[in-house]
Amino acid sequence: MGQSYNLNVDCTAATIPHISLVQPPSHGSVEFVREKVFSNYKESQRVKCNSKRSPGVAEYYTSQSGYSGKDMYKVRVSYGEGTIRDVTVNINVIKN
Repeated sequence: MGQSYNLNVDCTAATIPHISLVQPPSHGSVEFVREKVFSNYKESQRVKCNSKRSPGVAEYYTSQSGYSGKDMYKVRVSYGEGTIRDVTVNINVIKN
């Protein structure tokens, strides 16, 4: 569902973000996995990092069996250098 990273200009990890669940989803679960992710820097010296995987944390949502409809959860991301962000993730679960 999402990913968090904090890279230096040479694309190495400045810190590994810590993610905590502020409000869990009503119709599923969320797992946070430390793994290599693709960054998505827009305008900075780090745009070059977007083309390769770098250390970060990925978020995986799994809906309850048989559920379809809207769900959401909220996380707090701490980047380890003073920056903290609260993020709301909205989900539309559809049946396959």
